[in-house]
Formats: sequence, structure tokens, C-alpha cells
Amino acid sequence: MGLLGLVLMILDPFKIVRNYVFKPVATLGLAAAEEYRARKEKSVTTTKNVFLKLLVVVLVGFSVVWASIFLYLYFYYSYMPSVLHVKDVHLNIRECQDNAYDCKPYPTANVALTNHQRFLMVGQPYKIILNLEMPESEHNGMFTVCGTVKDYGHVEVARSCRMSMLHYKSDLLKTILTFVFAPLLVFGYREEKQLVTVELFSNFLDDSTHPATNIDITIHCRDIQLYSAQLQVVANFTGLRYLMFNWPVLSALIGITTNLFFILIVCVLSWYHWDDTEWISDIRDRYQQIVKGVSKVNAAMEQTKAVNPLKDTDTPSKDWLLDEE
Repeated sequence: MGLLGLVLMILDPFKIVRNYVFKPVATLGLAAAEEYRARKEKSVTTTKNVFLKLLVVVLVGFSVVWASIFLYLYFYYSYMPSVLHVKDVHLNIRECQDNAYDCKPYPTANVALTNHQRFLMVGQPYKIILNLEMPESEHNGMFTVCGTVKDYGHVEVARSCRMSMLHYKSDLLKTILTFVFAPLLVFGYREEKQLVTVELFSNFLDDSTHPATNIDITIHCRDIQLYSAQLQVVANFTGLRYLMFNWPVLSALIGITTNLFFILIVCVLSWYHWDDTEWISDIRDRYQQIVKGVSKVNAAMEQTKAVNPLKDTDTPSKDWLLDEE
């Protein structure tokens, strides 16, 4: 420092360069550096605030969107029933007792309409269809199919009977079809059979007081020939269910958008409610007033308790004096 001061005294004895050149330049440089540092800190703070706000907005938006989707999915699966239920029908010849005059040996089957729980929704109309796979033989003619729906107590809820038959084919048509499809028939890729569809119920409604648990199928024909039989319960959608089933994407967009709109309204109102702190100060002032009032009441009670013993002690003495007199 001594050598540096000696050099400065030699080079600038009157401190002109130091006072009018170096000092203004150093002051300006320090001011510029300080301003740059302040701007940098401010920009960093602003960037952090913007990042935090952006993160909060993204999280809230993500939560709101997923909440809207979850609400729509919950409504869809609780409001929409299953479209189709398929049950295999195993027909057997009814066994009749000798003294049973009203029993006839017809093919019958009992099909359960429950699988540990009811799959028919109350208020939803259903179509109950019986599909019969039948060979094209001469024994199969016209027949009647009856279906009886019962509840847990085996009480009849609904009954329906439908008549059906195989589609007619002339001998000439049978001969032509046999020659045309002979290779497929020989190798087993085609069979001489028909699928007969019998619609037992076109608009069946389940009752909550007597829920359907099973259905009895009876074919009123002794000589009927069958390969297999299946029972189909098809939901006949109408109104909102029809729209949600036939236009699922459009319904999902409308439902999710509606949920998102209402959830955003609730969030905005909640934000403004919690952002306004006047109600918090009002609650704090009311709480302090209540505390002060309780303390004043306690003080008054203590004063009355302190005064009452003196009065109690005075009254017996006066009574004793009166008795003595």
C-alpha cells in the first residue's frame, strides 16, 4: 500500500485524475453492477413466483380435469346397465307323475336371471329373446314357446307365449342348395340347420317389489328337434341411455365439459372466498369479544361469591339476637 500510494502521489500529485476520472468511473461501475444485481435478483424472484403459480395452476387444472372424468365415469357405470346378457338353455323332457293330470311331457328349462346379484335394472325395458338352433328335418314344424318370469318366492311375475316355425323351403330349393353347397356339407363347413329367433318379451320391466330371478322356458311340442338354445336379455335403451350408448364420444365430451364447468365455478368461488381475509378478521374480533365477555362474567361471579358469604354470616347473628329477645 505504501509503494502504491507513493506511485499515485508521483503520477497524480494534485488528485485530479483520481477525483475526476477514476472516482466517477468506479462509482458508475458500482452503480451499474448494483442495478444489474438487483434486476437479476428481481428477475429470479419473479421467475420463481411465475413458476410456482404455473405449477399450482397446472396441478389444479390436472386435478379438476381428472375429477370431471372420474365423475362422468362413475355416472356412466352407475346409470348405464349392461347391454346384453346371454344364458345357455338346457332343455329336458319334463317328468310327469301318474296322477298329474295337468302335466305334459314337453321340453322345459329353468334359466337363472341372477349371478350373485341382479343384472336387470329397475325401470329399464328389456327384450327377452330365445334363439333355437334347429335342424331342417321333417319333424320340425310349428311349435309354441312359453316363458314365465318368477321372483325369489317362485311367484309368477310375467308370462308370454309365442308361436314360431322353421323358414319354409321347397323340395326344389333344397335340392339346388344341396348340390351348390355339397363340398361344404361334406367337409363339415356347413350344416342343414336354421336359427329360429323367438321374441318372448319385447318390453319387460323389472319390478323392485318382485324382482325377476329366473325364467321357465317351455316348448309345447313333443317331437321338436334342437341342437342348442340360448336366451338373450337385451336392454332396450331410450332417452338419455340411448344417446349415451349410440354416441359415447359426444356424450362423454358433453358430460366431462359440464362437470368441468361446474367444478371450475366452485373452485373460483372458493378462491375468492379464501383470498378475502376480512371474514377471518371479523371472526377473530368476534372471538375476542366473546372471550372478553366471558372474562367479565367470570369476574362478576367471583365478586358476588366474595360478597355473599358476609351476608350469610350476618343473617344468622341477627336471627340469634331476635331469638334471644
